[in-house]
Amino acid sequence: MQNQYQKANRTFFLLLVFVLVSLGAYSQQIDLKSDLLLIDSVVKQQMPVTGHRPYIYKNQPKTFRNTNPVSLIYGGSLYVYQNMFSQHLSASCLFNPTCSDFSKQAVENYGLIKGTLLSFDRLSRCNRIAATDLDPGTIDPHVHRFHDAIKKYK
Repeated sequence: MQNQYQKANRTFFLLLVFVLVSLGAYSQQIDLKSDLLLIDSVVKQQMPVTGHRPYIYKNQPKTFRNTNPVSLIYGGSLYVYQNMFSQHLSASCLFNPTCSDFSKQAVENYGLIKGTLLSFDRLSRCNRIAATDLDPGTIDPHVHRFHDAIKKYK
């Protein structure tokens, strides 16, 4: 009985010492707001500013080429993709200009049919498997992407 009493007393004493030590210990104070602001500023410096991209037929005169329903649907879907989704998805794009900018330039320069075909060709090459065939000498040093201008496809 005495042995059990001493064991319970020792356990209580150790528990009391542990509680008192843990109450007296101080942990490092975390200033979470300043850490988050620092991370945000570093990320903003590393990310390119995309901004608001204009509609494909914004400054062109009204003709059948840019007012037919197919062109309006194509231009509208490209506008929505560039301003809503592209900012989140195109960070891993291999090419400069990005595929959506390439598509916009192709349609402006070559018309809807040839521009759409060039866009499909570009989208089929915009993956990591196709990157194995690209020449590393064509990497643009400013944006670290492969340069693939629309002028090559005349």
